[in-house]
Amino acid sequence: MALVKVSADKRYLLNPKGQPFFAWGVNYAGYFDRAWKMWEANLFDPALIVRDFRKAQNSGFNMVRLFVHTALAEELRRDNFAKLDQVLSLAQDHQLLVLLTLNDAHWLDLGRVGQLDAKIAARYKDVPTIAAFDLENEPVFYNLVGAIYPAQYRPPVHTSQLVDQYGVRVSRTEAADLQRRRQIPAHLDADKAFYYINALRIFLEYDAAANAFVRKGKGTIVDFMLSGEATPWHNFIEVLDKTVEAWLRARIDPIRAAGSAHLLTVGWNWLQFASLPANRLLDFQEYHNYETITLSGFNTNAAHLEGLRRVFPKHPLIFGEFGWSNQSSSDPSQSQPVHPGLTGLYEAATYAYLRANNFAGGFKWMLNDVQAPHNPREASFGVFSAGDQPKPIRDLVLRFSQDWPSVEQPASFSAKRDLESSFAYRFDTAAHKTIGGYSYQDEALRWQAEGGLAHCFIKLTPQGLLIDSQGSGRLSVDPWDLIPTWNRARETDVYRVFTDQQRTKQQTFAPGQSVELEIRPGLQYLVAMGKEITTPPPGDGPSPKPGEHVLLLGDFENYLPAALKYIRRFAPDLTFAVEETGGRWAYVTVVAPPERISDARLDDMRGAGALLVERVSGATPQATQAILDELAQRSQRFLTAIAPSPPQEEPPSDSPELPPAEDAQDTYVVQPGDTLSKIALRLYGNAALWPLIFEANRDKLSSPGLLRVGMELRIPERA
Repeated sequence: MALVKVSADKRYLLNPKGQPFFAWGVNYAGYFDRAWKMWEANLFDPALIVRDFRKAQNSGFNMVRLFVHTALAEELRRDNFAKLDQVLSLAQDHQLLVLLTLNDAHWLDLGRVGQLDAKIAARYKDVPTIAAFDLENEPVFYNLVGAIYPAQYRPPVHTSQLVDQYGVRVSRTEAADLQRRRQIPAHLDADKAFYYINALRIFLEYDAAANAFVRKGKGTIVDFMLSGEATPWHNFIEVLDKTVEAWLRARIDPIRAAGSAHLLTVGWNWLQFASLPANRLLDFQEYHNYETITLSGFNTNAAHLEGLRRVFPKHPLIFGEFGWSNQSSSDPSQSQPVHPGLTGLYEAATYAYLRANNFAGGFKWMLNDVQAPHNPREASFGVFSAGDQPKPIRDLVLRFSQDWPSVEQPASFSAKRDLESSFAYRFDTAAHKTIGGYSYQDEALRWQAEGGLAHCFIKLTPQGLLIDSQGSGRLSVDPWDLIPTWNRARETDVYRVFTDQQRTKQQTFAPGQSVELEIRPGLQYLVAMGKEITTPPPGDGPSPKPGEHVLLLGDFENYLPAALKYIRRFAPDLTFAVEETGGRWAYVTVVAPPERISDARLDDMRGAGALLVERVSGATPQATQAILDELAQRSQRFLTAIAPSPPQEEPPSDSPELPPAEDAQDTYVVQPGDTLSKIALRLYGNAALWPLIFEANRDKLSSPGLLRVGMELRIPERA
């Protein structure tokens, strides 16, 4: 039968039907009251496993990671496969592929471990429900260097190679004493014990150098290994790599000899081992990591994964364990609750990040909370709390698994800091947009949750934007930013949707006006194009052409967020440098108080030829945003209704208007010292008529301040 394979482009896994899929995975170790004991004789309960597999399936998961715990392994050694047969059959019934983790007991005798692995592999070599074998969960230095290797697999760490290169860190006498005190595995002979402790001490020095590199902000351990700073450690890294290669071959060869073609991986959680080239022997890479519930922690996960992908560009990469606990500490006396909405935000964003960046999938830790009162943090990672109560991540996974297109189709992801949770994200596919967090704002969308964390879902349909949410919030959106074919000359209608056939109109927005929606969970809204309006939208001020209007922001941090809605609505040029505005733009909107950009500066801009220079400034950035938002809402670009003429060199207000020249002329050659105002005064007798000349010469003048001596201007007749 067909098994799960790796896609030709090495990015994804293919299901037994040959279709690429994203691994919506969850780790499973048993029901709440029997975690890590689910295989024991008096605790094995198929009814509870059915209950859990049904929960996983109904939550949108398509894979579970199971563990061959000690109790099960002992039965399998005796050729008793009844329990594992039954559980694999139940997984198949619930359309769940299985990532089966071997040697969960971390037995060190690799010959004996290989014998059991071969039994399992031979038994299930044609079973497509098993997607892959995970050779071991989170092996560390002890498991690799302290292992008992079959004779044909001799790791270099069990030789004098490191001592010869780096010198003796621990003498043979000291090593023997440490072994007597059980600080070195007792099963190692004197030579291997000596090599073991020296390798460990050198490893700790290497690890300290790598972590110093990380603390300086230079990158991850992967970046350290690829950097010049790792040069002194190249021989050590090579010994580690060849040791991991020997360990992998000792594990892989028995499985392949048993006739199994299942995919193989290892659930590494140390980058020092996960990034070694020896892992190319595996079919796909799997990595585990847990970080703080902060944007920095999220970014650290992403940096580790990106580093591994640089090392293994031709291997699918799965985030095999991740998640955030709903308790803050392992110490019962110190631990505080962590809101499941907050952990759900980070976990949903992790799945979105993985999907958008072409990773093969992710496995949340874990399906159920567990009963571990001595360790509240470890007890509280579940998708479900005790009593089968779903946490918010359950509905998010279900929604994502239903909405997201096939993995070949592109997606995008961005995460940013917001003011309350320090974390918000946006995830886009061609037909779906998702925003999560307390508040999120970018050039296209603005989301503000109400009463707690919330997620907003926007689906692009032929009828318009179909919107709903998990949690309440307020959404501001310009539909034309999401739907390129949107006709901005039409009104925008907002409907409350009840069924495919039933909807009620709730609100109508003017053409070009941003849509502001109050979103309530459990309700659905449609934003659709309404009737076309032939009259111009509100706002009687000038209508600059592209490139003629600039927004001058005096303070990036405070005023850019305040101006985002205005920028989305009118798309002006943007600058933060006062000196750039002279003679460059015909219309200048200054968003800054006088103490930051003075009135004299505004006069300088007018003197350089700007048609309109106006200040938009409230007492605070929030007040300024209110003014700009109102302008955008009214589709009114300027506070000033009609552009005034520039004040340069005009006659005093009490001077009589000069008569126009007796001989009207069609052209005029610019003379030294000329401005459009001077030319209009000379030819029309009225300096305020300079816009007539400017409009007639748009092909030559991109700005009124760009007159050049000798330029020939067309002079239209005075109306």
